[in-house]
Amino acid sequence: MATSLIINEILSQVKKLDKEEQYVLLQKMAYLLKRNEHKKNKSVSLTSLADTGSDILKF
Repeated sequence: MATSLIINEILSQVKKLDKEEQYVLLQKMAYLLKRNEHKKNKSVSLTSLADTGSDILKF
């Protein structure tokens, strides 16, 4: 419940910005979302790579 109140407060503040400022804010938010998603996908455990490509080395 508190989260929705905070979101509504943020939205009311965003509505006070002009269109250019809203666009800049949207770009920054999209960048944050992309960066966070990239960080999630980037981490790989070294143990998950065990035996990867081992068939290539077999003669």
